Amino acid sequence: MTEQQRPISFGESQIEVAPPPLPRFRTFASLRNRNYLWYWLGQIAAFTGLQMGIIARGWLVWTMTGSELAIGVVSFVFGVPILLFTAFGGVVADRVVKRNLLIGTQTFQALIALSVATLVATDRIEFWHLLVAAVCGGFLFVFNGPARQAIIPELVKKEELLNAIALNSSAMNLTRMAGPVTAGALMAFIGIAGVYYLVAASYLAAVAALCRVSPSGVTEKSLNRQEVNSRLSLARTIWIDLAEGFHYMRHSPLILSLLGMALIPLALGLPYLTLLPVFADKVFHVGELGFGILVTMAGVGALTASLSIASLGSFRRKGMLLLLLALAFGTALALFGLSHSFLPSLVLLAAVGAGGSGYMAVNNTLVQSNVPERLLGRVMSIYMLSFALMPIGALPAGALAEVIGAPIAVVMGGISIVLFTLAMAVLQPSVRRLE
Repeated sequence: MTEQQRPISFGESQIEVAPPPLPRFRTFASLRNRNYLWYWLGQIAAFTGLQMGIIARGWLVWTMTGSELAIGVVSFVFGVPILLFTAFGGVVADRVVKRNLLIGTQTFQALIALSVATLVATDRIEFWHLLVAAVCGGFLFVFNGPARQAIIPELVKKEELLNAIALNSSAMNLTRMAGPVTAGALMAFIGIAGVYYLVAASYLAAVAALCRVSPSGVTEKSLNRQEVNSRLSLARTIWIDLAEGFHYMRHSPLILSLLGMALIPLALGLPYLTLLPVFADKVFHVGELGFGILVTMAGVGALTASLSIASLGSFRRKGMLLLLLALAFGTALALFGLSHSFLPSLVLLAAVGAGGSGYMAVNNTLVQSNVPERLLGRVMSIYMLSFALMPIGALPAGALAEVIGAPIAVVMGGISIVLFTLAMAVLQPSVRRLE
């Protein structure tokens, strides 16, 4: 074995991560694993439903209320359960078979979409129905999010982890291309209710794919029988597990820095997605189809970036790459907010998608590679707070947009990301040196 091919000790978990064999660029290597392939196909179906649902919900709220603040409120109530309870979801993910947890949560997501579709089709939909659906979706994400992230190391080899995480990101970004433009076009033909019915079908397709993942391909975990029979013991165990996870993170400056890089830029930047209906209607005057195209272009850039990350193999300078991609994300977002022309804005949105998706994939890999496996679900549940801060950040972003306009609100978010990333680069040199 040559010096270049020897396993390298990687991060605080002391997990040995062997670089993949040559050739170095193997974009779809982890898809050779049958269990990961079915998981990945299921994620494509689930993310398709998610993206189509975002388009349908955003346009439905806008047409019902005409208020930027109302869009922010619906996103906000989705994020609150994630912010408050996601750590408990991480404990559950560490203790149960993650595949089964994903099957259960995505089945309930299908039922929520079916309920909204029926209310819209019967012309009984009211704003509070959307709030209830968003809250329920947030509670499901409490358990679905950590399990979806933490199951990947159970399905692939360690040397394929970066590839698998990047391909998982690619699945999400592929649907960000196809889902929004499809939903935007279909709303003109089958209506918002029809799109919601397709959302439900997408989640059920994801469940069918997950059922093909062999139980032997994931770690079997269960609670001790005495703990199950004793509510007091179970509650005590949950709190002990939570305390252990927070103790580990509190005494790990590297993990805290990576979690900060995961949470802050997304909270500052991703609320732009909730404001895109406003850009489509008030700034560019392109309607629901143009709205779908705007979101799709962000997906084009995101897919390009995630596939490029998947091809990097044993790329060593991941810390520097993380910072550069975060800077690109913030800069492109600020320029998009300044643009008032539709076609240039599409190019800028592609750059926004590329920077955001790329840095998220690299950050996710660095977190998972530096955390012990037994704590991974709990740490990833904190990582999932990034998905809570985005919708929660949509509320002040929506309120700010009503006062100073959506474009200026987006510009301020982009500039804030750039300043935060520069501060991390200067104050946390350990992040720059990460490999």
